[in-house]
Amino acid sequence: MYESAINELVNAKPDDDNSPRRAKAIDAFIDLVLEGHLPPTTAQVAERSEISAATLFRYFDTLDQLRAAAFLRMIERFPLIPIADSGHGTRKERVDRFVASRFAATEKLHLLAQLQRSLALRDPGAAEMIDTVRRVMAQEARKHFAPEISTLTEAEAEDTVALIASVTSVESWEHFRRAFDRSPQQTQRAWVRGVEAILTRESTK
Repeated sequence: MYESAINELVNAKPDDDNSPRRAKAIDAFIDLVLEGHLPPTTAQVAERSEISAATLFRYFDTLDQLRAAAFLRMIERFPLIPIADSGHGTRKERVDRFVASRFAATEKLHLLAQLQRSLALRDPGAAEMIDTVRRVMAQEARKHFAPEISTLTEAEAEDTVALIASVTSVESWEHFRRAFDRSPQQTQRAWVRGVEAILTRESTK
């Protein structure tokens, strides 16, 4: 299911230029963001990618275009959306794998997500990409917890998927790790408890 949503995201902004220098600039942008530069400047991207600013703007009219290309490249560089052995194992095993995968992805990529959200108010394309990624994550939760979700009504299933996606979202990560200063271990433990509580509540209705 999630493959179609990923294709939707990738096809939303076609990339017709696959030159090595363009790719190097995109990867430089991503690496700078992951290092905490929000957003990277033209000079920083040019220096990191070892190309001139003039050459950089041959490939991208604006930094927003570079940002959009970087978001798509991120999906290729960090294939962290699929959950290992999706749908298999006991519920505890599935919850643990799901949370571990979501947490690892968010811990690594939260700065890119933060940058994307900061642009969403003025860039409909950025907002569309965010919504598409959220749908991908929700679809994977639905697949991974199909044994539990399949027993619910349609409305209950939608509520359950939305709750699980919210508990393990980038926004949730920011609340735990920043606002409440929780450690990685504490955050993952809370997410596991949250997902278990959601599934338990629905299964006992």
